Amino acid sequence: MMPSHDDLKDAGCWFDADKAGGQMMTAFKREARWRQHRWAVDELGIVSFGTHAGRRTFDETPVEDIPNGTKLGDGDAEAGANFLTPEIHRIARARVAEKQDHQTLDAKRLYRDLLSSMPMAFNLFGEASLPENHASRRRLAELFGVPDAEPSAILFEWSPGRGSDLYTRDRTAFDVALVLGRPNAPLTVVGVETKYHEHSAKDPRPPADRPDAVARHEDQTEFLIAVAEASGVFRPGWQDKVLDTALRQIWRDHLLALSLRNHPDQWTPQTRYVLLHPARNVSFTQAAAAYADLLVDGDTSFSALTLEETVDAAFAHGGPVKEAFVRRYLW
Repeated sequence: MMPSHDDLKDAGCWFDADKAGGQMMTAFKREARWRQHRWAVDELGIVSFGTHAGRRTFDETPVEDIPNGTKLGDGDAEAGANFLTPEIHRIARARVAEKQDHQTLDAKRLYRDLLSSMPMAFNLFGEASLPENHASRRRLAELFGVPDAEPSAILFEWSPGRGSDLYTRDRTAFDVALVLGRPNAPLTVVGVETKYHEHSAKDPRPPADRPDAVARHEDQTEFLIAVAEASGVFRPGWQDKVLDTALRQIWRDHLLALSLRNHPDQWTPQTRYVLLHPARNVSFTQAAAAYADLLVDGDTSFSALTLEETVDAAFAHGGPVKEAFVRRYLW
């Protein structure tokens, strides 16, 4: 049952920012926000929530803190309330503690934001990352269309080298990486990007009054175009449909996987990129279909799957967390 406007306002869950991507997407975004709030209240007994900063109207006016029913308070965030089990919370904390050069992992958002897709990624793949749960990694490899191999590992917020000219020369990273094979041979990587409540949107270009930023943006775009053209997976005319559109974000993530393929001594040709989103997220359903149409027939480097299609494989090792994940995210 969809919450009313008054329900959402009373819970600190009515925001104009959720009106995006069309009527169906707006309805999904508002219900997803409400469901995350109710999950915290009903399953965890949380009664007090946090805030987010409002927009600054005038330079001399302090930014107002706005109540937000999908932001955890400091105590609940610190206790790991955003994670389905203490073990998944431990895995998330371990990744935060393992700082990597040029990473963009936002620990505050990870711990506090109920709607964020990053804690969702830990909740979906955290148990599968444990060494003893190879059964789930095997099922995921099968689902993603790559040969299973041992040893295997699941890594979070991973890049082979942020800022490196060997790859995409920027800070792009996979939310999750399934890595298969022995370290003395080329490895297969399935890079996964997870989406939940967010909609597909165009990346802003640097403003014209910042010429240095514009020049860097254009130089980086040319670098990425070269990576794309070298891969041979794009149909003619793809640039007009990607570079200044909402598909650019998918493209950048895809290019990270394609750039790995350029180093066959380290990464196998089976390396690929998978976009995951809820079936009801029509914005990314449509964006993924539009992007796939730009790729040549027979391409295996990109695919899109729903969370609903993925959950059985991610929890093939068994246990109660699958049901908790479904209750929280898939309703």
